[in-house]
Amino acid sequence: MAQTHHLVLGPMPRGAGPDTHWAAGPWCFDNEEDFFPGWEDSFVFGREPLRDPATLDRAVLMAQSLTADVIPALGRHLRRLQRQRALEDNPAASLLDATSDALPGVYWETLLAPWACTVARQLVERWLRVQAMVEDWGHLPLHVELLPGDCRLNFVTEHDFIMHGALGADWNTWIMSRLLEAVWPEKWTRSYALPVTATYGQPVLPEDSDTLRHRLRAWLRSCALRLPCPPLRGMRLRQALRYSLALLHPSRQPDASRPLASHFSSAATGVRHDLPLDPLPFFIGALPQSLSELDHPVHIPPARRPRVRVASVRAHEDTAYRQRLAVWRARGNRVMFVQHGGNVGQVRCLCETPLVEFSQHAFGTWGWTSYEATGAGTGGRFLPLPYPLLDRMADQWRGGDDVLLFVGAEMPLYGHRLDSRPTPLQWLQYREDKQWFLEDLPRRLHEKIRYRPHFDAPGALDDAPWLLPRFPRVRLCSGPLEAQMLTCALMVVDHHGTTLLQALAANVPTIAYWDREIWPMTDAAFARLDILAGAGIWQPSAEAAAAKVREIWDDPARWWQDESVQAARRAFCREHALVDPKGPDGPIIALLQRL
Repeated sequence: MAQTHHLVLGPMPRGAGPDTHWAAGPWCFDNEEDFFPGWEDSFVFGREPLRDPATLDRAVLMAQSLTADVIPALGRHLRRLQRQRALEDNPAASLLDATSDALPGVYWETLLAPWACTVARQLVERWLRVQAMVEDWGHLPLHVELLPGDCRLNFVTEHDFIMHGALGADWNTWIMSRLLEAVWPEKWTRSYALPVTATYGQPVLPEDSDTLRHRLRAWLRSCALRLPCPPLRGMRLRQALRYSLALLHPSRQPDASRPLASHFSSAATGVRHDLPLDPLPFFIGALPQSLSELDHPVHIPPARRPRVRVASVRAHEDTAYRQRLAVWRARGNRVMFVQHGGNVGQVRCLCETPLVEFSQHAFGTWGWTSYEATGAGTGGRFLPLPYPLLDRMADQWRGGDDVLLFVGAEMPLYGHRLDSRPTPLQWLQYREDKQWFLEDLPRRLHEKIRYRPHFDAPGALDDAPWLLPRFPRVRLCSGPLEAQMLTCALMVVDHHGTTLLQALAANVPTIAYWDREIWPMTDAAFARLDILAGAGIWQPSAEAAAAKVREIWDDPARWWQDESVQAARRAFCREHALVDPKGPDGPIIALLQRL
C-alpha cells in the first residue's frame, strides 16, 4: 500500500519531515526556517504554474476581468451595508432612496479597483496552484488538514489586508481550503483544524501620549493629499504647491480615461475566471472595515468645468483619500498618476497598474513613452517627465568611502502580485545567488562590503539573518540608503527596480546582475538592458558580477568614467531615469498646464 503523505497548506508542523509531509509552497516555512535546516532542497513543493509566461499572461487577464466584473456587485453590497447602519442608528428613518444606487460606475471603479484587484490576484494565483496540485497529485493518497469555512478573519484597513491577508498564513490557507473542497480528488482524505477568529489592525487609537502627535500627522497628511498635486516621493512641499497651481485651470484636452467595464471586464476581453466557486463571498468576507463602514454620497453633481489632479500612491491603500478621488472622478474630473517604482515600463506583465493607473487620463513616466506589456488595456497616455526623486540625486555621487554597497530585494513567499517577478520558489534561487556572489569575491574584500537587505515584511524569506552568518566579515548596512549610495566606492544591485535607476541617475559606479529568465521584461526593456550589458554594467549571473568586481575594484571610478560606460548609462537613463539638466520644475509645470 502506498504511503499517505500529508499535504500542508499553511505553516509546516514542528517535527514534520520530507518523508511524511509535502508543502503546498515555500510559505509553509515562513518564520520556521530555523526549525527545518535545508528545507529548500529536502521538501517536495507544489508546482508553480506561473513559471510559464503564457500561464502568467492568462492569469493577469483573469484577475483583471474578475476585478472589473465584481465591482458593481461590491458597490451594491456596500450600499446595503450603509442602509443597514442608517436604520440601526435611527429605526424611524426611511431607507436611502433607491435611486442612490445609481452613482456613476466610475465612482465604484475608482473606489474599489485597487483593493478588489488585490483580492482577485490572490484568488487567481491560489486557484492555479490548487489546479496544479490536483493535476499532479490527485491520483496519490494524500491527507490534507483544511481550515473550516466558518473562520472569521477581520481586517481593519486595506493595508492590514495586504500585510495579514495577502501575505498571511490564515487567509491563504482558508481560501486554498475552499478551492480544494470544490475539486476534491477521490483518493485524498481531509480533516479540519479549529476555526480561526482574528482581527488584524487596531480599530481605535490607544489612549497614550502619542495620540495627539498621531492625529496631527494624520491631519497634515490629509491636508497635503487635498492638493491638486500632493507631495510625491522625493518631491518637496514647495514643488507640490507650484505643481498644484499649474493644475488650477480647466482641463484643456478630451478625457482619455478608460472605464474598466468597457476595457477590462470579461465582456470586453472575452476572458473569464474559471474559479470553481462564486468569487463574490470571498471579496465580501475580506472587506476591511475601512471600506465596509464607509458612507457614500447620495448624489454627485457634475463639475461645471472638469479639471485634472495628480494622485498620490497612497490611493492604493488609503480608503478615505481614494474616496475623495472617486467623487472627483464621478463629477467628470480627471486623474493623472505618476510612476512610483522602477519596474513599471520594463517588466513583461503587470496586473494592477494598468487597471488602476494606466486607465486614468494620463500617466507620468520616468522617461519612456510606450509600453508593450502583456495584458488587457496596457495602453495609456504615457507622458515622460523628470521625476523629482531622481532629479534630487542626479550626478550627486562623490565617493569617499572604501565600501562596496550590496543591495537586495524583498523575497515574498506568497505569489501576491501577478507581475513579472520571480515566483516564490524562484526567490530561493535568487537568495542562493547572493551566496555565490560573495563566495566568488576575495575574502579580503568582504571587510569592505555592507549588505543592505530589503525592509522586513511578513511572508518573506529570511534575508540578512540567512546571509550574514555565512559571511561573518560582511557587515549590515543600516540607515538611509540614498546617502550611503552617494559615498560608496561601488554599488552592486542583484535585481532591477527603483534602486538601480536611482544609482544610475546619481552616477554611482554600479554593477547589476540577475537571471533574465526569472525577471521577465519586455523586448524593448531587454534591448535597453543589452546596452548596459555591453558596457559591463549589467552581468548575467552572480559569478559574472563577482568577476567584474574583481576586475575593477582597485579603481571603480576609473572604469565608471570611461566614455563607453557613461554613454551606456546616459542612454538607459533617457528611457528609465530621465533627468533635465535645468531641473524638473519647468518641464513638469509645462506638462501639467497642457493637460
